[in-house]
Amino acid sequence: MENNGGVAQSVFEHQIFKMLLPALGFILIGIVTWLFNTVLELDETVQTHNVRLEQLLEAEKNFGNQMEDLTKIITDIRINVGRLTAH
Repeated sequence: MENNGGVAQSVFEHQIFKMLLPALGFILIGIVTWLFNTVLELDETVQTHNVRLEQLLEAEKNFGNQMEDLTKIITDIRINVGRLTAH
């Protein structure tokens, strides 16, 4: 009798395993899909930030050039005003 109980339990455990295996598979596939999508979204965000960073660096470079030009213009104006007031 004890042997029959052991066999019945092993069959029951086997049936539970057969029922839960597809659910476990779906859960694992769902988790992996979610992780994959999250990584792709983060990669897209990083690429967007890299483009924006490059644009900001270019704008900073242009601003520096514009400031140099403005400094030269102001210096020329000061020189001309100094010449006019010296006479």
